Amino acid sequence: MARRVFLHVGTAKSGTSFLQDLWWQQRDELRERGLLLPGDRRRDHFAAAAVVKGMTDVVATLGNRERDAWGRLVEETRAWSGDALVTNEHFSDSPPAAAAAALADLAGAADEVHVVLTARDLGRVLPSAWQQRVKMGARQPYRRFLATVRRGEDDQKFWRYQDVPAILALWSDGLPAGRAHLVVVPPAGAPRDELWLRTAAVLGLDVTGLDTDARTPNDSLGLVEAELLRRINERVPRPRRTPALTRHVKGRFVPEALAGSAERESFVLPERHHDWVRDRSEATVADLRASAYDVVGDLHDLLPADPRTGRTPDDATDDELLAAARVVLSRLDLADTPTLDGAVAAIADELLTHR
Repeated sequence: MARRVFLHVGTAKSGTSFLQDLWWQQRDELRERGLLLPGDRRRDHFAAAAVVKGMTDVVATLGNRERDAWGRLVEETRAWSGDALVTNEHFSDSPPAAAAAALADLAGAADEVHVVLTARDLGRVLPSAWQQRVKMGARQPYRRFLATVRRGEDDQKFWRYQDVPAILALWSDGLPAGRAHLVVVPPAGAPRDELWLRTAAVLGLDVTGLDTDARTPNDSLGLVEAELLRRINERVPRPRRTPALTRHVKGRFVPEALAGSAERESFVLPERHHDWVRDRSEATVADLRASAYDVVGDLHDLLPADPRTGRTPDDATDDELLAAARVVLSRLDLADTPTLDGAVAAIADELLTHR
């Protein structure tokens, strides 16, 4: 029986990849220090979240062992005498019954169950979330994405992953006071290891001497590259947008062919959206201040910074997109992914006709 188990449920785009990369690359050392990451690899935690959440399309692609991932993680935790950590942001978007069942499973494997949520200000999350959606195959332009999030259209998936008070309420239901923890992502310009240290404090983990250089490369895209990928998505027939293609896009096409095809120009939250983002953020902070959650960091850091001037992916010019498409084509193995090759070539041809 474990002493404590920590379930890190998100939020998406709040430094989760950075933390998970560090936890997994130092898994053996963490085990020596009393913290177990059950499972064989990081993907086991993703598979477990998919099973718990009921991600039917994803579960259908899993092998038998992966479909049993959640049960294996629980059993490994039960056999451990120290603390354990399970981490994946897809847990955040679980149905209430699924969350309750997962917490009950963990309660049978550890003396204490703790839930950890990391959260970042909306002003930084929104551009990052749109880019992540594009990497997953989304076709929606940036301006349209912001408008739908603002109006909450079609049960906007964004809020199921980013409504911090709702996620905490879901996953803390039935937990004793003090066992739901909110770690606030520090503002831009803070020491790069501050989030790591804040999360370690929640885990009660001594991280002295541990490496804080994540080995997974930062595959964030500039505005031209991101808009080019969105247009590629538009030209990929929906029946061909398979989980395998998405894995290829994220694992190879983006880092090997697309990244660096244009100047790395970050994009901003347009000033016209700043008021509603601030209003929503202020309401979130007020809600959290009135709660009994354990907060590590300053809730004020969940308020967006003042709007920055700059461009968005919608401002990418035809000449910029054409230049980037030519670079991408020069890097592609034409026998590798013909679906993507043809889409990039079609975009290049279309842009040439508009010149």
